[in-house]
Amino acid sequence: MRSQKKVLTLTVLLIGAVAVWWLIQVEKEVSRIEILTVEELAIPSIIPDTDSTPERWDTDHFKAFFIEYRLQRDRVRAGEVEMLNQMIDNPNISAEGRKQAEEQLLALVSLVEKELLVENMIKAHGYKDAIFFYREGLVNVVVQAQELTEQEFMQITEMVSSAAGVKMEEVTVVEHNSL
Repeated sequence: MRSQKKVLTLTVLLIGAVAVWWLIQVEKEVSRIEILTVEELAIPSIIPDTDSTPERWDTDHFKAFFIEYRLQRDRVRAGEVEMLNQMIDNPNISAEGRKQAEEQLLALVSLVEKELLVENMIKAHGYKDAIFFYREGLVNVVVQAQELTEQEFMQITEMVSSAAGVKMEEVTVVEHNSL
């Protein structure tokens, strides 16, 4: 039981360290976002039409997409971790319920590691940004890129398959156009 508490404590510390690191990275990205004045917003050329396609939007839209998704993912994740920790610390929960909560928490830590690994691997290969989604053995990756060639799709698929431990057929790569 003591070793489980140590593992759980280390897991929570790891999640906390990852969250702090992530918030620092997000803060760096947010500091690069340009804030427009009311006068600048009145210029029609910088406001995308609702009928326009993503290819016509400026690059701030694409940066915001990736930043906003990560912020939302971190908020949801923090809620999940808090709920699992409450279950683990609850003296009224059964041993089986506590065990399941601990397993879910460890699975969550494993998922965070995969997300960081895959997203940073893709960025290390020269892509501007990427988001990794994993659910029920299926992986989706959104890559910020103008146009991916078939060879690039295959390279990303192979890389993600290897890092995430899934078959290539279970990986879907989607390009998120940027200018």
